[in-house]
Amino acid sequence: MRVGTPKPESKAQRSRALLREYRAEDFETLWRIDQECFPTGIAYPREELAHYLGQKNAFALVAEQDGGIAGFVVAEVLRRGAGHIITLDVRQAARRAGLGSQLMLAAEERLRAAPCHMVFLETAVDNLAALTFYKRHGYSVLRTLPRYYPGGLDGLRMEKRLA
Repeated sequence: MRVGTPKPESKAQRSRALLREYRAEDFETLWRIDQECFPTGIAYPREELAHYLGQKNAFALVAEQDGGIAGFVVAEVLRRGAGHIITLDVRQAARRAGLGSQLMLAAEERLRAAPCHMVFLETAVDNLAALTFYKRHGYSVLRTLPRYYPGGLDGLRMEKRLA
């Protein structure tokens, strides 16, 4: 599992998107966005993305802007009050407009209502844009995950307490 590279957003560029529940007919678009957001080997194969979307305790929120899907988040409710952000993907053209923040906040609110008391995610150690984004949203690094990604790239597990 990994989380994408949402870019930092400037306040002047922020705009609201319509957030809604994932629908089965969204699958191909979400898969294409994931392929756009992540390099080969890190982007999910169709089967794996379908698996996460079909998990009993998982949910996906889709962001629509200008008549199309601009991004999405997939998360799951785990045992003992924990949530997990599986992936957060925002199309390149929609970045730096607050969409990543809007998706993250909506997913955290949904997890909080589950009720989850904490949420965690993974990201690559070299994904500085994602690290900056998550730290700005209150996530802190718990530990390094050696060779977590293909090619031996280390990952970082990050966590946030949900009030």
